[in-house]
Amino acid sequence: MNEFLSELNFNFDESFSVVNYIINMISCGVLLFILSLVYVRYGKSLSNRHQLGRVLILVGVTTFIIISIVKSSLALSLGLVGALSIVRFRTAIKEPEELAYFFMAIALGLGLGANQLLPTLIGFVFLCLIIIATSKSNSASSMTQNLLLAMPCKKESESKAIEEVSSIVMQHADQVDVKRIKMADGNLNMNFLVNLSSIDKISELNNTLLAQFEDLQLTFIDQDN
Repeated sequence: MNEFLSELNFNFDESFSVVNYIINMISCGVLLFILSLVYVRYGKSLSNRHQLGRVLILVGVTTFIIISIVKSSLALSLGLVGALSIVRFRTAIKEPEELAYFFMAIALGLGLGANQLLPTLIGFVFLCLIIIATSKSNSASSMTQNLLLAMPCKKESESKAIEEVSSIVMQHADQVDVKRIKMADGNLNMNFLVNLSSIDKISELNNTLLAQFEDLQLTFIDQDN
């Protein structure tokens, strides 16, 4: 029994350096914070990028802590694999871009948790340059707007009104995400997240909707600021 326990010994006195651990943890936090800023600035997701940016930091730091613990023990590594194998993950991630940023956060945690500061830093800088370069090549003037619509509508005309409004919005927007549709007290309320390429597109969408529905009330809220 004693021999078995000795095999599971972490040998912290020999392999663990408090200074390196603190340096790597601070580096991990700084790089993850930069990653969250890059995502908020250059991400194209229509969801709340600020909220997901904070989650990226938590995911990366958690990964760093886990790898720092298990890297020195084969038994703990095998135990972690066994624990994860019985966990069923359910996630609200809807876009490939979000998944890519999560992988980047995990990669930072893995690299720094394994005490590989230089390779991790070089890889991170390279990925950030790719993100910025590809973002510049796309439409730099693209804007995400929260579109709120409200108009009087009879119950029997609800489906037709929803279809017509949605069709007009999709014709003018590059991306459309329906967030909320509610019918109450004879009023139809709709909430879209839309990605529009320019101010002119906002004006065109506004004029088209008002021309089609005279009693329509609409509000644009900038999601990028």
